[in-house]
Amino acid sequence: MRSSLLSDIRADILRLQRFDKRVLARLIWDSPGLKVVIIYRLGHWLFSIGKNPLWWPLLLILKPVYWVFVAYMRFSSDIFISSSAEVGPGLYIGHFGGIRLSNCRLGAHCSIHQAVRLEPMPGSNNGPIIGDKVWIGAHAWIQGHFQIGDGATVGAGAQVTQDIAAGCLVLGNPARVMQRDYDNSSFL
Repeated sequence: MRSSLLSDIRADILRLQRFDKRVLARLIWDSPGLKVVIIYRLGHWLFSIGKNPLWWPLLLILKPVYWVFVAYMRFSSDIFISSSAEVGPGLYIGHFGGIRLSNCRLGAHCSIHQAVRLEPMPGSNNGPIIGDKVWIGAHAWIQGHFQIGDGATVGAGAQVTQDIAAGCLVLGNPARVMQRDYDNSSFL
């Protein structure tokens, strides 16, 4: 069941507020990851309502504004979430720079750090499927149609070349399971 735009944005904000107790407006202003996620969610909503002709006059105004925001955020923070990505509520992007998400599916309450790439293999449209509460460290790369189970932890610099079971900690290039039943809740 797909949740609503506002509940997804609320989950993203609440997730960030656990780590940072500043005033909401200041929090949104200072967090490039949160801004990109909100813009992605608004774009996803715009594309979904575009199927209804009654919304087309409003879309003539909002879509160009959306693309300007996307270009600005891609230039200023170097984070790009393609409209082909499906992102669950509560996404936390802790750092900016080099993040690319395309043709992938992320579950609820995932964490992503800088220079992470989640994308399909060249010439394919099937990207990775990431479960709920997955932590993905800096410079990790998941390219291809791999499944990462709920609660898994992909360490910094790991290059995933196979499916990862739920609750596993994987490290290295290529990524290898270092520990099963790993609990990432303390830093997620």
